[in-house]
Amino acid sequence: MTHPLLLRPQARAELLEARAWYDGERPGLGSEFLTEFRAAVGLLREMPEAFPAVHGSIRRILLKRFPYALYFFMDQDTVVIVAVVHGRRDPAVWRAR
Repeated sequence: MTHPLLLRPQARAELLEARAWYDGERPGLGSEFLTEFRAAVGLLREMPEAFPAVHGSIRRILLKRFPYALYFFMDQDTVVIVAVVHGRRDPAVWRAR
């Protein structure tokens, strides 16, 4: 079963900010980041329970090529992404959400 996905506004802003930063580092790198993000989202939509819970019902998937994590939870059948966070950022950034 493929679950529907909801990307919260703050997570969308973080995603776009990361893409812009990578594009500033090297043209096209932001698109590669988005490809990696989409691959992770595909896994989440297919098997969200396969990823570890890190704080209550919040789970995390790590991007393979980039040092980012997606933090999400299940709301009935919907995967809700609450944060797209660089691995070196303080975890308190997403916990307040």
